Amino acid sequence: MFSRLSAPVRVAAGPLRLAAGRRFESTIKVGEAAAAAVSRPAQKEIRKKRPLGGFRGGVVGFLLGVTSAGAFGFVYLIEEYHKATGLVLASVEELEKSSLKVKEYVKKIEVVESDLARLRANSATTQQLAQSKADWRKQNDALARDLLELKAHVWEIEQDVDSALGRAAASKAKKQA
Repeated sequence: MFSRLSAPVRVAAGPLRLAAGRRFESTIKVGEAAAAAVSRPAQKEIRKKRPLGGFRGGVVGFLLGVTSAGAFGFVYLIEEYHKATGLVLASVEELEKSSLKVKEYVKKIEVVESDLARLRANSATTQQLAQSKADWRKQNDALARDLLELKAHVWEIEQDVDSALGRAAASKAKKQA
């Protein structure tokens, strides 16, 4: 019977008895409560928004957390990928520079090797050098012998000239003395 009455009317309808025997009485009279209820415009029952349930809230929170963690992880992964590719690119460029230096050194070595091969082809071996020395000594000895023979021949001619002219040369030598 009292379930249809609003809360102030129920209180005013009569004293409530508590378990200890106390009485709870309201200062609002039944008539006043009814008049107050009638004088107010009828209010529609306000439906309270039902909060997300524990399961629904947990699922939504989980999905929100997974999405945000995935997004941050993806951004971090992309940044690390860019850093790693930058390092790889830098090392590739450094490798290219060092390979160019190696190519230059190889070209220089090839030039030196070709010069060395040309010098080896144009130079004499130890045997050839020893043979050349022996030939030079033979020629030098032959020239020295020819020189001595020429001197001896010239001396013989001088002796012949002196013996033929010796009387004239001897008389001149006595006049000068």
